[in-house]
Amino acid sequence: MNDEKIFDTEVLEDDEQSQNMRMDFYRRLRMKIDDYIEKHPACGMGKYLAAVPDVFYLLIKLVADPDVPVSAKAKLGGAMLYFISPLDLVPDFLPVVGWMDDLIVGVTLLNRAIDDVDPAIVDNYWLGEDKIYDFIKNVIDKGDKLVGTKIWNKLKKLFESKNNG
Repeated sequence: MNDEKIFDTEVLEDDEQSQNMRMDFYRRLRMKIDDYIEKHPACGMGKYLAAVPDVFYLLIKLVADPDVPVSAKAKLGGAMLYFISPLDLVPDFLPVVGWMDDLIVGVTLLNRAIDDVDPAIVDNYWLGEDKIYDFIKNVIDKGDKLVGTKIWNKLKKLFESKNNG
């Protein structure tokens, strides 16, 4: 319990500058993706691309929420770091597939954490069009179509090794 309090106050109630940096990342990502969708309306991934910043926003809000258990925050924080990190399996400078791997990692870790979080909290922060639980299932079911079979298999292997270790 004491560890939870330390985690909440020292890590999650970080300074305003860190919070602003995460929101700036969200805004830049939202603008890039909206611009891409506008310029490539026939890409067929618009629904999923539009949800990438929404998933990142949900991760930010859940990690900062004091009612989310620390065990869930660790998974969600890992997903946030993957979004922000320039060291992705697929670099973000590659449009569509570079964002799709972020989406899949975010959704996969969200799926692992979500059972420990009050659904009302999750629903409160979700900005996407579909219900979040339906969206998560849809993304996981279509992972190979969103990033390609080779990358999907690498991502699944990454998460399988995390479960076993």
